[in-house]
Amino acid sequence: MKDLQSRIRILLEVLLLVLMGLDGFALFISVFLPLQPGTFQAVVLLDLAVSLMVSAAYLIQPGLRESWRIPLVAIPFYFIGVKILGAPQHSPLLAVLNLIKVAGLLMAVRDLAGSVGEFMRRSRLGYGVGLFVSVIFVFTILFYIVESPVNPLVVTYEDSLWYVLQTITTVGYGDIVPVTSLGRFTGMVIMFSAIASTSLITASATSTLLETLRGEQERIESRRRDEFREIKARISGLEERLDRIEEMLGELRRGP
Repeated sequence: MKDLQSRIRILLEVLLLVLMGLDGFALFISVFLPLQPGTFQAVVLLDLAVSLMVSAAYLIQPGLRESWRIPLVAIPFYFIGVKILGAPQHSPLLAVLNLIKVAGLLMAVRDLAGSVGEFMRRSRLGYGVGLFVSVIFVFTILFYIVESPVNPLVVTYEDSLWYVLQTITTVGYGDIVPVTSLGRFTGMVIMFSAIASTSLITASATSTLLETLRGEQERIESRRRDEFREIKARISGLEERLDRIEEMLGELRRGP
């Protein structure tokens, strides 16, 4: 039962950390790059949902109250500013507040990592996941900067994100292609990064699985050794009792 509760807690922590990282990425992009109205509305709703989840976690888990960053990242600045107060999307004040929130999210993710961070370090999955996330974050921005001025297929940041996602996942629909030399070089780097990150994640997952199986086998062997020693001790105890019984019977036979 405790093992099941621990796994559920880890899954919830992973979900919260992923959403916080995605929220930080979306907020950062919304400050510096143009987004379509529908995408911006999705960012506002995502930020609101993550803020509510962080607030709930802050109230439920007393340990989180020690971190001053949690209340900061629990404030949905976009929702309050744009939806409630009617501030413009590109308000400088909202931009500053959201950048502060992005920094707070990064520090909060580090604070909340806990057992998830320990698992990532132990399994070395962090290398592959970190490379994958870094490629998406860096090259979506770079591809948009170099291609949007000259490429009619790259008009918004969403186009750049779509190109990078289909390239790094090796889908490659071909609806968006780079036209600049730097854009093509970016595509090449993304392709090789996809191979590297996939290999790292696969190797780390395989290594973790083998270590888990090896650990389980060692626990079984250790339990069997303990059971064998216990059986051996019981047999020794029975032999001693039989020896004492035989001695008593021998004394009875000899008589007084």
